[in-house]
Amino acid sequence: MLDYSGTLTYEFLNLCTTINYHPMPDFSFEIKNSRDFFAKLLADYQEYRKDTTNSRTALNCSMTAWHLIEWIYDEFSYNTSSNFTKISSFQEHLKSLCPSLKIMQDLTNGTKHSKLTKYKPHVKEARLHEGDFSSDFSRDFDITTLEIELNDGTKKYFEDEARLVVDFWTNFLKANHAISI
Repeated sequence: MLDYSGTLTYEFLNLCTTINYHPMPDFSFEIKNSRDFFAKLLADYQEYRKDTTNSRTALNCSMTAWHLIEWIYDEFSYNTSSNFTKISSFQEHLKSLCPSLKIMQDLTNGTKHSKLTKYKPHVKEARLHEGDFSSDFSRDFDITTLEIELNDGTKKYFEDEARLVVDFWTNFLKANHAISI
């Protein structure tokens, strides 16, 4: 049982998987495995949902959602027990299953490095759109939102993309590793 926020308590199921399990190193305090990191994502997402115009909590959610890939890849030995000999092939596979992970990757790497030069980003710009109405109103009004513009000109809302990624991870972990929270 972990408690990340003082109010959230998560109870975990036993880990059941056919893929080899490898313990993770102790670099992350009480976060010891993919299940714990997933719980961190859920806590980050819940904090973001309290104010969907907060860039700090949105970026925390984005970074956790993107880096969960590395935890799963290492912990469950995808490099030795699957066709994914490199983490990049595993990342590409997951992005094909959940295109919102492309956005999380760009936001995470763009925030960490301040610019992206190692690959062509999917995101052109992420910004706080300050509307005439508060985010308490529907999008039928000009509300304040965290907007994402893709390279093809498509406009996305971080709120929607974050929900899609959390839903993806919830389903992926439950289906593939019997992890649920």
